[in-house]
Amino acid sequence: MVLIMKRSVFIFLSAVFLSLLVAPIVNILTAPSRVDIKWKEKSFLFNMDFVSTWAGLVLYPFGISTDPRQVIVGREGWLFLGDQHENTLTVDRRPPSKADVDLGQEIGSASKAWGAYLSRRGVRMFRVMIGPNKGTIYSEYLPFWAKPSIPNATDALLSGTGAPHYVDVRPALLSAKVNHSASLYYKTDTHWNSLGAGIAFQAFAQQVSSSAPEIEWPPQTAYELDRVNPRRGGDLANFLRLTAHLSDQEPIIHASGLSIGTTQIDFDTKELLYQTGSPFKPVLVKSIGSLNNKKVLWFRDSFGGAMLHLMTVTFSEVLHLHWYEAVKPGGRFCQLVEEWKPDYVFFTVVERSSKNPLFAIHPPCAK
Repeated sequence: MVLIMKRSVFIFLSAVFLSLLVAPIVNILTAPSRVDIKWKEKSFLFNMDFVSTWAGLVLYPFGISTDPRQVIVGREGWLFLGDQHENTLTVDRRPPSKADVDLGQEIGSASKAWGAYLSRRGVRMFRVMIGPNKGTIYSEYLPFWAKPSIPNATDALLSGTGAPHYVDVRPALLSAKVNHSASLYYKTDTHWNSLGAGIAFQAFAQQVSSSAPEIEWPPQTAYELDRVNPRRGGDLANFLRLTAHLSDQEPIIHASGLSIGTTQIDFDTKELLYQTGSPFKPVLVKSIGSLNNKKVLWFRDSFGGAMLHLMTVTFSEVLHLHWYEAVKPGGRFCQLVEEWKPDYVFFTVVERSSKNPLFAIHPPCAK
């Protein structure tokens, strides 16, 4: 027995020693360039991420994730978020609970209060667009056990909010995916691509036009698919350390080529920005040649990224900030409304975050 234990310890220590010898060699040989080689940094030389990569490459074709809390592998290699991110799978898989119904009603009450407050401040329209989870639109690629419930918590939310403040773009996306050969969401990423974002933006425009007939929206041709480019794996592939090993597609719509001059400004410091600013700080985008000489205060998350160009094509001034920074306790919603005096206030929030209790808070600045 003692001999077996000694042998096991010897094998374990040998494996550890061998790994320590192999790791620097692998990391040096697989570095993207010589500049990336950090000869004197232990964190680089003894980085063991390549083990996760190798395991992922072996298991991915069999539909097995090396990190199922973050990512699950669906059918035909599609990747989806796991429960580590706002319990996405668990919430989507169950029918709406009484708590979901109550929260939907609370959020509906709060949205009416926000709408009334904004109307008193001269804002012409207040709308919230929910960006559907990837699994909501492409449920056929989810594992059978992960199929979303119909109805689910999002349906309870939309039932509680009612019209007109919340805009449901799910029907438009579900219909469009049947008529497009290109996917509306990335296969290896959590987000919709420019084609999906364009379809959602068009559906949003159609639903709010009756309340704001003065707005001119991009023509139908702006949403048409021009081409599909290849791209590397997205954020879900990165969670599995497979970004360089998985490929994806990048649909390009006609709106991407529309000529428009834009200037980005840090709203707080008034300094020009020469690259995309932090989503957690307000950034003002001024456009030359936009369709409407109007100001939009836009609270968004990462799902707004693919929609930013369409916003700037449509409106001459777009002040955008992550929605959390707006609605959190002490957030900047009221301050930006009072100071900047927008014509319209829009939210774009991904489905998994749309049930956040922060959206049930009534405006503290309403008087």
